[in-house]
Amino acid sequence: MKKLLLAAMCLWSAIAMAQPQTTPMTAGRTADGIIYYLPKTAIEFNLLIEKKTYTPGEFAKYAEKYLRLKGVNLEEEVTYSIVNYGLTQIGVRDTSKCYAVKLKGGKCETAEIKLSDEGVLQSVNAEPVKPRKHVPFTPAPSVKQPNPHLYLTAEVLSAGSTAKMAELTVEQILELQEHRQQLITGEADDMPQDEQQLQRMIDEIDKQREILMTLFTGTVTRDTVEQTIVVCPEKEVEREVIFRLSKKLGLVDKDDLSGVPYYMTIEDMHRTTFQKYDIPENKKEGGFYVNVPGRIKLTLHRDNHFLGSFDLYAAQFGFVELRSGSLFKRYVTHMTLNPTTGSVDKIHADMTK
Repeated sequence: MKKLLLAAMCLWSAIAMAQPQTTPMTAGRTADGIIYYLPKTAIEFNLLIEKKTYTPGEFAKYAEKYLRLKGVNLEEEVTYSIVNYGLTQIGVRDTSKCYAVKLKGGKCETAEIKLSDEGVLQSVNAEPVKPRKHVPFTPAPSVKQPNPHLYLTAEVLSAGSTAKMAELTVEQILELQEHRQQLITGEADDMPQDEQQLQRMIDEIDKQREILMTLFTGTVTRDTVEQTIVVCPEKEVEREVIFRLSKKLGLVDKDDLSGVPYYMTIEDMHRTTFQKYDIPENKKEGGFYVNVPGRIKLTLHRDNHFLGSFDLYAAQFGFVELRSGSLFKRYVTHMTLNPTTGSVDKIHADMTK
């Protein structure tokens, strides 16, 4: 029993002195202060993945015979690729950085302290800084593929076999090309009166020819979606797989060998914006611990191809410092923290008692 009592007393002593807690606690107001967390910095990869679907044309198997087009695929095929990507830094609760501060005596008793929904300290006597949010990708409206049968002549549509339809369609395509050439040379029977009308006629012929050609070459549709992967590096890593992309399946788990690996390397630059300093014990009560983030270099590779590198600040690669309690007790002090790193974004005090 004495051991349990001693352990409980030690635990409360650690909280009261605003030391890190290994066990997550409930953040918020207490009888004589507040319990809060600091954030660590996660990285959100925003991937734009394009799904390309090839559908063979109705006359695909006659493409080489009638149009001398070699290598036309006769089977439907779906492939995936990353067409763009971006990085967004976000702050998440760091359960290893739980602190309790006593708000007794002086100006700190009436301090307005704001926490996030996760209990992360946002501001003291000030409006919190709004985190930068990634703007989600909005896909373009899908375009309906035209029906080539609407452009076929009655002779083609009444043909008795697919082979005959293909042969007559090629003749129709050649007639369109010949008509186009006559318009350009001025030899057509239906020559327009002005250049604008001429261009419209040529554009219409090109459109019809392109649509009819899809009966042989097939069609390709593209759908782009955004997928997000979040990683939270805790230490330096060398070529760590963060995800894989399969050409046939799309985004797959990082352990799925069917996909091409995308690697992340994290290098600790061992640089921060400040240096550590000591605070006397009598000035710790009423003070707030904040992060001093460290600088890291993030490098991305696809398989063996370099994609890019980024210099970032991350809370977990820096250290924690105390903003002296005397500052908050003597004055109405306004402080806002960076929601991504937990560092001090702004701080100033009203120098009136």
